[in-house]
Amino acid sequence: MIRHVVLFEHAAGHEQRVSEIIAALNRLPQQIDGIRDWSISEDLGHRAGSCRWCLIAHFDSMERMQAYLDHPAHVAAVKLGDGILEKLAEHDHEV
Repeated sequence: MIRHVVLFEHAAGHEQRVSEIIAALNRLPQQIDGIRDWSISEDLGHRAGSCRWCLIAHFDSMERMQAYLDHPAHVAAVKLGDGILEKLAEHDHEV
């Protein structure tokens, strides 16, 4: 199984747009086959340097994850973040 982890931080003043992004991302498990598990959480904000948002998804294989990454619904959700993300980090590993 592949665990896909994405950490991201948005610029101040874009809370409404971030709410739209989170909603779009949370619709992806219903739109894209192959997502085994899905969560998005907001950081508690107690440590300097931490990212505000964390997305964790699980896939049966790298091929399933790539199909998710290439899916038009995922591409559209990611595009919503254009111009407002200050930090973005991704990490994929086998579990």
